[in-house]
Amino acid sequence: MKHQGWDWKEIKEERWDTPAEEVYYLLNRWKDQGKSRFLDLGCGRGRHSIFFAKHGFEVYATDISESGIEILKEKAKLQNLNINAEVCDMHNLPYSNEFFDCMLAFHVIYHTNREGIRRVISEIYRVLKKDGECFLTFNSKFSKSFNNPNNILLEDGTVIKKEGIEAGIPHYYVDKEEVLELMNNFEIISFKYVEEILPKRSNKFFVLATKK
Repeated sequence: MKHQGWDWKEIKEERWDTPAEEVYYLLNRWKDQGKSRFLDLGCGRGRHSIFFAKHGFEVYATDISESGIEILKEKAKLQNLNINAEVCDMHNLPYSNEFFDCMLAFHVIYHTNREGIRRVISEIYRVLKKDGECFLTFNSKFSKSFNNPNNILLEDGTVIKKEGIEAGIPHYYVDKEEVLELMNNFEIISFKYVEEILPKRSNKFFVLATKK
């Protein structure tokens, strides 16, 4: 299921320029492990790519949004950072097998349908080195938006929003059992259920895993 992604030039919220709090832990963990080649999958306008590049990682960044990649490249140039950023579809990553030491997909891989999320996780597994780690976030079916009557609910559990910046963009929702099934080729290090109240109500699973 394809879409054009967000138009990042229309998004002004400062929170999208600040690394998520979970990422501080990941950076220190992966530095301590000696990992260096990092993929920011679905990088948006680059808040995490910039953060990892500033701390010495070899950073690759991808997003389906052309405006997001354009903004990231401008930021990297202004800060004299070397970031390999390109527009691509997360279902078909343009990297060789076992290329990355670690990767992050923050609020990204659920922007597809049931078949698509399985394809994306297969691609993540393919491009990670053995013992490489990934941090992924999943939409929970307990989220208010899953049962929002203003959205379109498809047969496989995919929701299509009709309004706002995410109009037309798919969101796939899961429960705990499906996350475990999706991640069955990985060893799960950490599995958290997160309920966010502000800035908007949402429920997610946060998973840190390693490639067996």
